[in-house]
Amino acid sequence: MTNKICLVATYRELADLARELKQELNLPIDVLEGSLEEGARQALKAEKAGAKVIISRGGTASMIRRYVKIPVVEIRVTGYDVFRSIYPAVGPGRVIGILGYQSAVFGCRPAAEILGISVHEIILEMSGKTDWDHVRTQVRHLIDKYSVNTFVGDTSVMTHLDFPEIDVRLIMSSRESILPAVEDAINLLRVQEEEQKATQRFQAILDFVHDGVLATDEEGNITLLNPVAEKIFHVEQSEVLGQSITKVLKDTRIHEVLKSGRGEIGQLQKVPEGHILTNRIPINVDGVVKGVVATFQEVTQIQDAERTIRQNLYGKGLVTKYTFDHILAIDPKMKKLVEVARGYSLTGATVLIQGESGTGKELFAQSIHAHSPRAHGPFVAVNCAALPPQLLESELFGYVEGAFTGAKKGGKIGLFELAHNGTIFLDEIGDMEKGLQARLLRVLEERRVMRLGSDALIPVNIRVIAATNIDLRKQVSMGHFRNDLYYRLNVLNLPMISLRDRRDDIPLLALHFFKRFSNEHGKGIRDFPGEITSLFGEYSWPGNVRELKNIIERIVLSAERGKIDLQTVRLMVDELRSVCNDQAGSAGDGELLSGTFQDIKRKIIRRVLKEEGWNKSRTARRLGIDRMTVDRFGEEIEPK
Repeated sequence: MTNKICLVATYRELADLARELKQELNLPIDVLEGSLEEGARQALKAEKAGAKVIISRGGTASMIRRYVKIPVVEIRVTGYDVFRSIYPAVGPGRVIGILGYQSAVFGCRPAAEILGISVHEIILEMSGKTDWDHVRTQVRHLIDKYSVNTFVGDTSVMTHLDFPEIDVRLIMSSRESILPAVEDAINLLRVQEEEQKATQRFQAILDFVHDGVLATDEEGNITLLNPVAEKIFHVEQSEVLGQSITKVLKDTRIHEVLKSGRGEIGQLQKVPEGHILTNRIPINVDGVVKGVVATFQEVTQIQDAERTIRQNLYGKGLVTKYTFDHILAIDPKMKKLVEVARGYSLTGATVLIQGESGTGKELFAQSIHAHSPRAHGPFVAVNCAALPPQLLESELFGYVEGAFTGAKKGGKIGLFELAHNGTIFLDEIGDMEKGLQARLLRVLEERRVMRLGSDALIPVNIRVIAATNIDLRKQVSMGHFRNDLYYRLNVLNLPMISLRDRRDDIPLLALHFFKRFSNEHGKGIRDFPGEITSLFGEYSWPGNVRELKNIIERIVLSAERGKIDLQTVRLMVDELRSVCNDQAGSAGDGELLSGTFQDIKRKIIRRVLKEEGWNKSRTARRLGIDRMTVDRFGEEIEPK
C-alpha cells in the first residue's frame, strides 16, 4: 500500500474510472478489484498492508464491514446513476425487476415510477449468507408470472443471474458518485490522524505521569491502567483489562463510587508496599454514572516531593560540608574514634555525641550522615540552646495557620519534616526544656510528628544524631533530663576527645589551619615556625579545636610582609593564659573554668545570681539567656 485509503471496485469499469480520477486529480487512493466475498478479502489484505479507510459500494461495502476493523466509506448510488441504468429500458412491453442489496437499489423504484415503468423488487439481506438458489427461484417466479424481461441492480445481478432470455443492467457509479466518497474518506482519515495524535498524547501522559491511573466502565470493568498503577498493584494491563475491579483489586472502593455517584478525595488505601493516597471520581454523562477514574500516589513519593519543595522554598542548603576525610588525626585514640563513627554511620540507629565545646561534634555528625545510606537526603542541624523553648518547638514541629498569634499565613513546615529521608542533628540537646523532651521522645518512638495547632500525624523517616557538652547522666539524676529520652538517644555513644588529651594532633591541626588561612587572606606566608607549636603544647586549650583555629587565624592576620613575628605569638598565648586565669580566679572558688561546660555555666550563673541578689530576671537579662535556663540552674544553687 502506498496510500492509506483503498477503493475496492466491484466491477472492472468502476476500477478503471477510479484509476482515471486518481491520475487526473492526484487522489491519495489505491484501487483494488473484487465483489462481495472477493472484495472483502481484498479489503482485509489492504488493512494488513496499512490501509486506514476502505471505499466500496453496495453489498460489497456491507460485507467488508464484517471483515475489517477500519472504517468503510460507501459509494452512494445517486439518482443520476439509477436513471442512467433504467432509462434505456423504457419502452412498450418492458417490465423491470430490481435485484440487489438495499444500499445499492434503494432509488430504483422511485425512478421507475417517475418514468411510468412497472417494477418488481427482490431485496437481498446482509445478515447471514445469501441463499442464491432461493434468489434464482424468486427471479424465475417474476419472469414466469409478471413477464419481467429486464433486471436492474448491483453486482449481484451480474455475478449470480444466468437467464439468457432477460436483459441484465448493472447500476454503474459515475465520477460524481466516486468523488464525494473519496472526499469523505480523506476527511475521515484526517479525523483519524487527529484522534490518533490526541490518543498518543493522552497515552504519553498516562505512561509518564507520576500518579497511578485506573478507569472502569459503568459495570466496574477495568478499561484503563497505566504503568504506575501496574507497578503499585503488581498487575499487567493486558491481563486485567475487561475484568471486574472487585475481582482484580481489593479495597479500592470503586464499586462504592459507582453506586453512590459521589467522589472520594485524598483517601488512604493499603497496598502490598504500604499505603497510597487515592482519589476516586465518577464519570457522569447526563447525570448517569458511566464509570470511575481513580488516581493513586505512593505516600513515599508525596513525602519526597514535599521534601524537595521544602528545600527549594526554604533555601536551607540542607547538605553536609564535611566528611570523615576532613577529620585530621594521628593520635591513636582519635583515629579509633573515627573508625567507630564510620561503623555507626552504616546503621540507622540514633547517635549521642558527648564532648566539650569546640571538639568537633557537628563535624562528626555531618561525617556520619555523609557516609550513611541517607547521604543523598537532607542534613538538618538545629541548636537547641540558641532558641527559646516556644520558638524551638515551632521550628522543630512546625505549625498550621492560626495556631497562635503571629503564626504565618499557610503555616510552617517543621525541621523534622524537612529532614524526611535524611538526618536531623540536635545540637546542645541537654538544654532542651522538659516539655519539648516529651514531644521529642514521642517522635523517636513513633516516627511521626504533629504540627502545632493540628491533630494530623505526619510520618517521617529520619535519623537522629544528638550532641551535648553536658553530662546527661548527671542531668538525669538531678531530674533535669528525662531518663527515657536519655536511653532513647544513647543507643550509640560517641565520646569526643578534648584537644588537651590529643596533643600529638596539635601540630597537624595548627599547620592545616595555617595553610588554610594564609591562602584565604592572601598573606603568602611560606613558613610556620616550629616554636609556635611548642608554645601551643604548653597551653590547656579549654576551647579545644575551635580555640586553636581562632588563634591561628589571628596569627596569620597579624603577619607582615609574609613573616610571622614570634614575639607577637607569645603575647597572644600569654593573653589566652591570662584570660583563662582571670576567669578561673574570679569564680570565687578558683575553678570557674574547670569541669565540663555545664559546670562552668552553672558557676557563672551562680556568680551573677549572687551579684544580682538572686533576682533571676535581672540575671537572665545580664547574661543574655532566657529565664527558663536560669530557673533550671537556679533550683540547684539558690540558697534555702
